[in-house]
Amino acid sequence: MHSPPLPDDDLARRIRAAVDAGELHGVTAEPGDPEIAPLGSGESYTAWRIGSGDQARVLRVPRRPPHEMPRSMEAEFEVLRRVPPELGTSAVALETGADSPLGAPYMVTTHVPGRALRAADWNPRLATSLAHQIARLHVAFAAGPAPSAASVPSASEQGEELLTWWGRYHPETLTDPRVSALLPAWLRELTRLAPAFEAVPTHPLIHGDVVATNVILGPDGVPRLIDFEWSGPGDTAKDLALIGGRVTGGPWYLPMTPDDVAALVTEYSRYSRHAGAIDPQQLLARRDVYELLDRLGNLLYCLSRPGEARYGRWADDLACNLTDRLAD
Repeated sequence: MHSPPLPDDDLARRIRAAVDAGELHGVTAEPGDPEIAPLGSGESYTAWRIGSGDQARVLRVPRRPPHEMPRSMEAEFEVLRRVPPELGTSAVALETGADSPLGAPYMVTTHVPGRALRAADWNPRLATSLAHQIARLHVAFAAGPAPSAASVPSASEQGEELLTWWGRYHPETLTDPRVSALLPAWLRELTRLAPAFEAVPTHPLIHGDVVATNVILGPDGVPRLIDFEWSGPGDTAKDLALIGGRVTGGPWYLPMTPDDVAALVTEYSRYSRHAGAIDPQQLLARRDVYELLDRLGNLLYCLSRPGEARYGRWADDLACNLTDRLAD
């Protein structure tokens, strides 16, 4: 049975006690009292940094039951084993039992120093570096087992799947005027871009959530990736769509002009050519589809949290920017 999430103050005490006793797997003891600092809470995990410098580790403790996680801890940990350290966070240790010293399962990973990307960081050099890092990650993951689906689902199929899920679990979000007003144009745009999805092979593994908050800009100016919770087989174009674009809202996306987007896709295509022929225009069209799918999905997610004011503001921004994008 999965234990309920621990209050942060209770969890902090348990982490300190486990570290002091040397009971946390993957955490190397340091002289004196190692620093323990909260890094923040996502949808599925609370993250804490333990230690400093090269010995620093990140402790991630689940915030919700296993059946509500997009990917199991074990599956994500296996992905992290394959992430080269120069590209992002890597696996260190995993404890799946609730009888751990923390009273909950936990995962320990390497710490990626730096900060999440900001809009002011975006420039041609960063675009090139990020495109190369994503391409390197896809190359590193290319040797994985063959995905069960040989081809990526069409734009329309993915759109229908998205609407079906939200209609089943949160039907009120689809009838919100901010959504219902833009759905016809959204569906037409997916249909217009559908030819780009003909016979696109499914990649064995993609990151799946390359939003700005999951890209850490290091002190050396190199972007690296964290949080592989949504990783799995998929379309490489998706990893180029979530960082930003014309449709923004909330903390996840960087405002990017069409030229910025084209430069990112072109550089990725150029760097990835050794892995096979890539049509930059087809890749760009698929990236545009994933921007539409992702932003509508996030709009629906924000609308499913009506009691939180910040999600209401983010929903307004996403709806407005989606409407502007679809009016072109």
